[in-house]
Amino acid sequence: MTLTPIWSYTHNMTTTTIPVIYQDHHLLIVNKPAGLVIHPTYKNVDGTMWNALLTDLAQLSADDWRPPVLPDEPWWAGAPPHIQSMLRQKRIEKQWKEDGLLPRPCLLHRLDKDTSGIVALARTERSRRHLVRQFQDHSIVKRYLAIVQQGAPAWAQPRATFTIEKRSPEGSMHQERVVTLAQNEEFVLDGPLQRDPDDRRRSIVGPAGQTAQTLVKVLVVSQPFTLLEVHLVTGRTHQIRAHLAALGYSIVGDSIYAPSTVPGTPQAMMRRQFLHAYSLELRRYPDNARSHFVAPLAEDLVSWIKCYFPAALGAIDANSTIPA
Repeated sequence: MTLTPIWSYTHNMTTTTIPVIYQDHHLLIVNKPAGLVIHPTYKNVDGTMWNALLTDLAQLSADDWRPPVLPDEPWWAGAPPHIQSMLRQKRIEKQWKEDGLLPRPCLLHRLDKDTSGIVALARTERSRRHLVRQFQDHSIVKRYLAIVQQGAPAWAQPRATFTIEKRSPEGSMHQERVVTLAQNEEFVLDGPLQRDPDDRRRSIVGPAGQTAQTLVKVLVVSQPFTLLEVHLVTGRTHQIRAHLAALGYSIVGDSIYAPSTVPGTPQAMMRRQFLHAYSLELRRYPDNARSHFVAPLAEDLVSWIKCYFPAALGAIDANSTIPA
């Protein structure tokens, strides 16, 4: 699918473009660049993805949607004409409320500031409810690409039960105590995540945490790096980064969950975490059609792979970001 950038804004003297992956009356899918906070906070009031969307919504092509003309309900037939007219108007107002454009698109999920990739927004109330139900029942499939290395800070060790289940070639699952990542292996990581009481910027596997489950598939191993496809079952703060750190691995370029880098090394040349939300599968409103959206890798990630992990190019089509 061709990406057409339609939103841009100026922040810190640079222009950032937010590519649109898909757009219809009810749904908007964008490819968030790294370095952008999704929503304003007390620390980041301006220069967010949300600011960019609100600032440049006027650049969207005009939406010509109108409520469909529906036949009168059978029981209206005996009502006086002015009552029938009132009932038609009430129904039209309800249609506009539920299927007309929201004043602002509704963010349905988030990405960390330095994570790039797919973000979905609902443009109508019915679409919002339709998608929220899918997030709640975990039928939406979100997949990420991550490049990791062995090693994580001591504080990231699990402080509550953290199970690692490995999928056998036959499809059965069995628990592992120590994991060495090998190509084509698949794991399920399960451990509750909470804020670290010693530093609330971090998440850890801890006794006060919320249930969290992460599926991991090993795509390519070429020491010291490993390319992973990660599927989030739940969506907790820093879930992928925290679960991988609890496993004893860290994402290359991660400023929080990775060990300190040595200047001049490949790790030091990755200026942000190599984590990209590349794939999103959901059912669109109103036809409930199963749809698959893909966000191409950002240029900084492609450049780093070509220089320091070329073996990964055999598993990734850098234009479509779909594992081979």
